[in-house]
Amino acid sequence: MWPLTGPFVPGFFIDSLNLIFIIMAALLWFAVSLYSYRYMKVEGRSRGFNIASLLTLVAVMGVFLARNLLTMLLFFELMTISSYFWVIHRRDKEAIRAGYFYLFFSIIGGLFLVLGIVFMGAATDVLPAIGSGAVTPLNARAFNWSMVFFLIGFGIKAGMVPLHLWLPHAHSAAPAPASGLLSGLLIKVGAYGLIRLGEFAGWGMGAGVNLKFLGVILLITGILSMLLGVVAALLQSDAKRLLAYHSVSQMGYIILGLGISLYLGAEGVLGLLGAIYHVLNHALFKAALFLGVGIIYVYRKETDLYKLGGLWRQYPVTAILMFFAVLGITGAPGLNGYASKTLLHHAVSFLSDKGGLWAVWLEWLFSLVGVGTTASFSKLYYLMFLAKPAEEDGIERLVNKKFVTERKLSGMQAAMVLLVISMVLLGLFPQFFLYKMAVPAAETLGLSAETALAGFSFWTFSDLAGIFITLALGVLVCFAGLKSGAFHWQPPQWLTLEGLGNLAFGELSLFWGEALEFYHFACRGIADTGKNLAGSLVRALRRFEEPGSLTAGKSTFTGISADLFLVFMVLAILLILFTLTRPELLDLSILANLSGN
Repeated sequence: MWPLTGPFVPGFFIDSLNLIFIIMAALLWFAVSLYSYRYMKVEGRSRGFNIASLLTLVAVMGVFLARNLLTMLLFFELMTISSYFWVIHRRDKEAIRAGYFYLFFSIIGGLFLVLGIVFMGAATDVLPAIGSGAVTPLNARAFNWSMVFFLIGFGIKAGMVPLHLWLPHAHSAAPAPASGLLSGLLIKVGAYGLIRLGEFAGWGMGAGVNLKFLGVILLITGILSMLLGVVAALLQSDAKRLLAYHSVSQMGYIILGLGISLYLGAEGVLGLLGAIYHVLNHALFKAALFLGVGIIYVYRKETDLYKLGGLWRQYPVTAILMFFAVLGITGAPGLNGYASKTLLHHAVSFLSDKGGLWAVWLEWLFSLVGVGTTASFSKLYYLMFLAKPAEEDGIERLVNKKFVTERKLSGMQAAMVLLVISMVLLGLFPQFFLYKMAVPAAETLGLSAETALAGFSFWTFSDLAGIFITLALGVLVCFAGLKSGAFHWQPPQWLTLEGLGNLAFGELSLFWGEALEFYHFACRGIADTGKNLAGSLVRALRRFEEPGSLTAGKSTFTGISADLFLVFMVLAILLILFTLTRPELLDLSILANLSGN
C-alpha cells in the first residue's frame, strides 16, 4: 500500500490467480518484443510503438496486481489510452475509424466500471479489497446493480456479444505484434475482471443475495459469443479479421465456463478451471497465429486469403509453426487447447445432466462451435499455405530466395517457437498447470476442486473420440464450403449485429440531420420574425420622438415628446400597482355609498 493522503490509496498484491495472468503477460510481452524488432522496421514508427507497448505493459500489470477497485480503474484507463495508439498506428482511414471504435467502447466500459464502484460503495459502505473473497452487502439491491455494471464494463473489454463490435476493427487494423497482444492479453483483462466479479458474488453462494441471474447472463452471452464469432470468422477473407472474430468466439468459451460456475456454485468448479486454463491457452495460440500472419504480411504485403496460397514452399518454418498453432486452437490432442476445452466440455456435460433440456442444447451448440472452429482454421491454413498460389509467377520468383528469407525471419520466428513450445508442453502435460496453478487459483477464489476432479482424466476414450470426430467434421465442412462458395456469402445487414448497428446509426444520423435542419429553419424563422417586430417597434418609437400634442379633457398639451409620454405611463403604472398592493389606503365606504345609490 502507498500511504497517500486522501481517499485514494494505491495498493498491490499477488495471489494464485493473478500470478497466472502476470506470468502470461510477461511471457507474451517477451515473445512479442523478439518479434516486433524486425516487424516494426517494415511497419515504421517503431519508437512510438515501443513507447506505447511499455506503457501498456505497465498498465496491464497494474490491473492484474491491483489490490483495490480504484487502483484497478486507474490502470484500466491508462491501458485504454496507451493501447489506443496501437490501433491507430498506421494513421490511415481504416485505423483511425477502428481507433474511434476502440476508444468509444473502452471509455463506455470504464464509465460502467465507475458506476459499479459507486454502487458497490453504496452496498457495502467500504469498498471491498480485491482478493478478499465474497462480499456480504448491506444493500442487496445496490449490490446487484453493481454486479450488472461490472459485468457490462468488463464484458466490453472481453469482447462479449453484443458488446464486441469494436474488437474486429481494432485487432485487424493494428500491426501484427499489437494484434497479438490485443487478442492474446488485453481482452484477458476483461476475463480477469469477470473472474473477480464471480469472487465478489461468492459464486452465488456467499453473498447473501440471489445472484444466479449473473450465471444465466454469462451462459447466454458466452454461447452467443462462441456461435456468432465462429460464423463471422468463416465468412471472412482477410486473415486478421478471421482471427479477430475468433477472439470473440474463444472468449465465449471463457465466459461460458464462468457462467457455469456462477450458475452452479460449488458444483460448477470445472467451469472455472476450464475458463482459467483457456485464458492461458488462448493467449498462446492466438498470439502465435497473429505473429504468423504478420510474417506473411511483411513479405507479401497481403492478408487476403484468396490472394495467397502455396506459401509452405517459401516459408516452411512459418508453415510448421502455424500448423501447431492451428492444432492448438482447434483442440487437437497433444496441444494445449485440448486440455482446456476438455475441462469446459465436462463442465457443460455436468450442467446438461442437472439443467434440463436447455442445457442439453447448450452441449450440442458447444460441439457445433468446435466443428466451426476447425472448419475456419482449416480454411485459413489451406488457402494460405496449401492452395494453388494466386500469383504463380510471383511465388516462383520468391522461392529462389527462400534461404535468404528464412535467415531474415529468424528473429520473428523465434517468438513463435517460444509460444509453440509452451503450447506443446501444456498439451503433453495438461495436469501440471491444472493441479499446480489452476486448482490453487480456484481455491483462492473460494471453490474446492477436490470432488470435481476425483477420477478425472484428460485422456479418456470418449474425450479423444469426440475431439477426433469434431476435427474430421470440421475439415469436411471446410472443403464443402470452399467447393460450394458458401464462405463467400455475405449476409444482409439486418442479420449481423454490426449491420444492425450500422443501420441504427444511419437512422439516428438521418434523424439528427433532419432535426438539425428543422432547428436551423426554426431559428431562421424566429430571427426573421424578431427582426420584423424590432423594425416595427423602432418605427413606432421614432414617431414618438417627434413633438406632438396630448388632449386631456378640455386641455390640450403641445410639444409632448415620447420621453415625457413614457414618464407619464411609468408613473401611472406605478400608481396603479401601489394602490393594488395597499388596499387599506382606499376608502371602501365611499365605494359602498356609491353602490347603494
